[in-house]
Amino acid sequence: MNRRDFLKMMGATGVAGALGSASAPAFAATSTLYTGKVLMTIHAGGGWDHSSFADPRENPTINHWAADQADSPAQKAGTAGNLRFAPFAENEAFFNKYYQHMLVINGIDLQTNGHDAARRYRSTGSLTAGLPSLNELFAATVAPKAPMPFVRAGGYGQTVGVMPFTTLPDEALLRSLADPNSHVDGRKYYAESHMSILDRYRQERLASQLADPTNLPRWRQKLLELQRARAGTQEFAGLGSLLPETLDSQDLTGAAHRGVRDMHLFLLLASAGMTATGGFSIGGWDTHGNHDVGHTGRVRYLTRMVDYLWTKAAAMGIDDRLVVHITSDVGRTPRYNANNGKDHWSVGADVIMAKQAPWANRIVGMSGPAHERVRIDPNTLQADEQGIHLRPKHVHAALRDMLGIRDHALAKRYALDAETMPLFDASISTGIQV
Repeated sequence: MNRRDFLKMMGATGVAGALGSASAPAFAATSTLYTGKVLMTIHAGGGWDHSSFADPRENPTINHWAADQADSPAQKAGTAGNLRFAPFAENEAFFNKYYQHMLVINGIDLQTNGHDAARRYRSTGSLTAGLPSLNELFAATVAPKAPMPFVRAGGYGQTVGVMPFTTLPDEALLRSLADPNSHVDGRKYYAESHMSILDRYRQERLASQLADPTNLPRWRQKLLELQRARAGTQEFAGLGSLLPETLDSQDLTGAAHRGVRDMHLFLLLASAGMTATGGFSIGGWDTHGNHDVGHTGRVRYLTRMVDYLWTKAAAMGIDDRLVVHITSDVGRTPRYNANNGKDHWSVGADVIMAKQAPWANRIVGMSGPAHERVRIDPNTLQADEQGIHLRPKHVHAALRDMLGIRDHALAKRYALDAETMPLFDASISTGIQV
């Protein structure tokens, strides 16, 4: 593979950007494989209805399943461990399987019902622009030397410059990076015995070019970028040994979904130490019309994707490293409109998951009978008229603490104006409140 093709491939996958440039000293000159916690954010694009998931109301005005229908009687909300779920889509099977992994955060006051502002707030902890997303901050603090610290396949896409994201690579290009000497039909471009000679020649040629005293500054910068890119590709050989002949394309029920392939590829990158965090998106939640049908499909798809994610991570032996943040932008109204849809609402909910975490199987935060925002005591997390509203900034402050990055210099530079709340304290819980 010649240098031009190599650089095209690096640019297509975003690796060159992730490795940085000579003008960005914050990024590593050489890469290091990452073995710590892996943060995955799954964004429900358009605004998910927490009343159809983990904060249901047995009120037919809010949920049609709570009303007596001609073809079915009214249903009751279910419980799994200390959690409560709507009898909707495939929630029962999902909650019964994963309640010991789940922290449900209810009654989040979004302070807006606009998509963009809510997406930014729930991704960064700030209602206004200027703070990095949790993914960007996490990547920059724990894995700045990884080949692809922050991988993105959807969700919040704005960065503030502390860590660029790498678009989830194309499978064919990634295989070529893992073994540049392999042709698509399985043949080799060069004999393996010749590869070491070629590699040595390339490095000697690059070193000679770098040593040329007549180099202009811009040309020298480009040579340094090439040197960093080549250093980063050494880790791809390890990824090549992990890549199966084909990526998964079906969920655990046998249904084909593109999202399965993306999640499988991300888990392979994480297993190989290539990345620390990923952003994903599942769209279609903005159900202004025919809400129940639309949300049934979306909730089923979400729970199946998350089920696949945890099952595959366990099979690969990395489930104990995984932290999953399921979030959205706006919430949905506690009533149906004239089109049987639900419009935007400024109260929402998040779910954080980790394998049998001590802080899981808990509910923190609460909303009122019709999903109104409720003030809670910041220490006990119980309703208190003199308390505060739980907001995304509090969720992010607690996540930073749980992930071990709260005291990092970058976290302090992008500080959150948020009171400390014990959202991950296993001894404190709001519990089921309806």
